[in-house]
Amino acid sequence: MQLPPKAIMATWPKPNYVNPESRGHGVAYVNAIFTFLALLVVMLRMYARAWITYSVGVDDWLIFAALIFTIGMVAVTTLATESWGWDRHVWDVPVPWLSTVQKLNISFQILYSQATSLTKISILWFCRRLLGAGKKGGMQVYNWIFIISMFVAFMANVLFTITSIFQCSPVKAYWTVDPQFKHHCLNEGNVLFAASVINLFTDFMTTAVPMPLIWRLKLPVRQRLAVMSIFGLGVLVTVAGSFRTAFVWQSMVVGYDRTWLSWPILITASIEINIGLICACAPALRPLVVKWFPRLDSSKGNSSYDPKARSGSSKPWLSTARSHKMIKNPDASIMAVTNVGYEDDQEGIMRTVELEAWSTKQGQPTGHTYEIHPADRSRSPSSLEAKDDIIVYSSACSGQSSGVLGRDDTRRVHAWT
Repeated sequence: MQLPPKAIMATWPKPNYVNPESRGHGVAYVNAIFTFLALLVVMLRMYARAWITYSVGVDDWLIFAALIFTIGMVAVTTLATESWGWDRHVWDVPVPWLSTVQKLNISFQILYSQATSLTKISILWFCRRLLGAGKKGGMQVYNWIFIISMFVAFMANVLFTITSIFQCSPVKAYWTVDPQFKHHCLNEGNVLFAASVINLFTDFMTTAVPMPLIWRLKLPVRQRLAVMSIFGLGVLVTVAGSFRTAFVWQSMVVGYDRTWLSWPILITASIEINIGLICACAPALRPLVVKWFPRLDSSKGNSSYDPKARSGSSKPWLSTARSHKMIKNPDASIMAVTNVGYEDDQEGIMRTVELEAWSTKQGQPTGHTYEIHPADRSRSPSSLEAKDDIIVYSSACSGQSSGVLGRDDTRRVHAWT
């Protein structure tokens, strides 16, 4: 364990282990409130993707993994402040506790790094979903920008994780409280400050990179600004990260009372990560809002989501990988072939399930979408009906077919008798 210089320790007051000055329970309160909100939002996102849009993707599992690491991190910091003196002056922390405090500290560093990096990669992966077929078309440059940004976030995480684990040689020297124990350690303050600066850069990168893409969405200006404002909430994450970086400098570089001075780091880290989770999930919650509060959806004029639109228990035209091939709806006795090769169709490229009203009242035209459902399920279609053309909508943004017809990205196919 890296101990302060003896000259500094000589200036410390007499330890008070009975009734020491304390920062209070602020870390526990902040952890409880913000983590609960993040947990709620992530669960709503998973519900919306799994049961409304049927489009659970890699970005969803990444954000779920980030939530798990976040819960682990807040558990560690709550335990450290409530039971092991991380809310006291360092001279008021009993010496036998210091080893546990250091173990909790390195656990906090590793869990924090995983949670933040997974959140950023999830956001960038979600933005790649907006490209759809455009990954190989006119929007290819954006695709590479997102890939490079994800690689930067991933490598920053790998670098910081390895440095955190192996900053002392041997590793156990980090938490061994014995001045006679032979070891070599990096300057922890410099390591953490450098990691904080890099993290601040990747926070800003994750917030700024999606903006040009969102501006090119084929949506009304008002909607584009609304979506940009949602992503722009990431500025709050950057602000929290800035404060955390300042506290790291104060407590780990120029100060020695680390258990006292680093207490605000735990507060800002919790706020930063949980707000990041909430911002990452916000765009995916629109289908849920439209379903539960259809009057709030004004993006499609008189179009609204009707939860009764799905007849029976079937899930027609599921947004899954099977829609790339021939899809059969047994209830409607319809078989169709979808096509997702719309590299040159910018409107098709820029459509996404989260950014449009994807469902309307059953069989009722709205000027934008229709639903496919049989007029009479009790009989087979006649030969005349079998010759009618059916328009099947396929969302190019995700490379998957949707449950409604749209004006864009359509392909005419014939019903099979």
